[in-house]
Amino acid sequence: MTQTLRAACIGLQHGHSRGLIETFKILEGVEVVAFCDDTDADALEKIKADHPDADCFSSLDDLLATCEFDLACLALPANEAPVAGRKLALAGKHFLHEKSLTRKAEDMLPMLEAVRENNIKVLAYYPWRGHPAIRGLKELLDDGTLGRPLALHAQLITTQVREGLRSPKNIAYRDDTEGGGLLHMEGGHWLEAMRFLLGCEVSAVTALCRPVVGYMPGENMDDVSAVGLEFENGVVGNLHMGYLQAVSGSKDYGLQFWGTEGSARWYPMGSATLQVTSRAWGEPANREIEFELPERPDVYGGKQWMVDLVQDLVQAIHEDREPAITAVDGYRAHQVIDCAYESSRTGRRVEVTYSA
Repeated sequence: MTQTLRAACIGLQHGHSRGLIETFKILEGVEVVAFCDDTDADALEKIKADHPDADCFSSLDDLLATCEFDLACLALPANEAPVAGRKLALAGKHFLHEKSLTRKAEDMLPMLEAVRENNIKVLAYYPWRGHPAIRGLKELLDDGTLGRPLALHAQLITTQVREGLRSPKNIAYRDDTEGGGLLHMEGGHWLEAMRFLLGCEVSAVTALCRPVVGYMPGENMDDVSAVGLEFENGVVGNLHMGYLQAVSGSKDYGLQFWGTEGSARWYPMGSATLQVTSRAWGEPANREIEFELPERPDVYGGKQWMVDLVQDLVQAIHEDREPAITAVDGYRAHQVIDCAYESSRTGRRVEVTYSA
């Protein structure tokens, strides 16, 4: 590290804001110097009391006009994030872009242009490719242990959106702020991991997205989605998402992969174990591969690997290179999501045309 980067944390109403702030506070070569939120005065007052040496701002424009900083943690509602990201890029500020990145993929285009023109480093925070198990699976794919990729499946079934469980008033579950249901809120995580594993893009989508529980009014507010994915290399993918569980806190989520020479199962996602079967190993063909997942209390995700991914953004700024997951990576995941909603509305297979 050649210099300490000054960081500003923007947005306090996002559900991940607290954990991300704690992450930024422990990054090597980073000093948190400011906080900004234009909607929650009480949260801003509390932050001011907890961090007396930092400056607090009630508008992004005031922050940019009066505070000297190099790096930002941007955690805003999806309808606000691309506009704020563009302002940061035009001001020469690098940033972590917490999901959801945008309501519609096209809303990111002015931000992406400013990012490119000003050589801004953006970490689009769909972090699964940084997990040791996903990296381990990627190595098995690249070294041929699983053969030619054939198909993969990912799913997330989690708690219903309804009063008493997940409040429909929350910014994450409203059409005006989020712009979609569970596929929009969480689908980018899985799509980004799939892109990383296969090393190519989704070429076409066929989807069924429905408000089966029904407490999120709006055009694309799905409680359940079944998405068929065609990848450029011929792999067939399936993504199944649902706000379906009637008991708070229960989840059913994982990822499976099949190739000509073997298969892999990571269940639940986030665990330290990858279950693998491969003809290349002979007998026994089945193995459980364990990965180290050191704890890091208080930070978002509670694991060291998640801190390492953000630390890589800091290193990328110093080395003038791209971070692990770029703004374009995030944009392309959102393009696929938009095409899935179009497919569901029209009943057609939709080809994905990438414009960035």
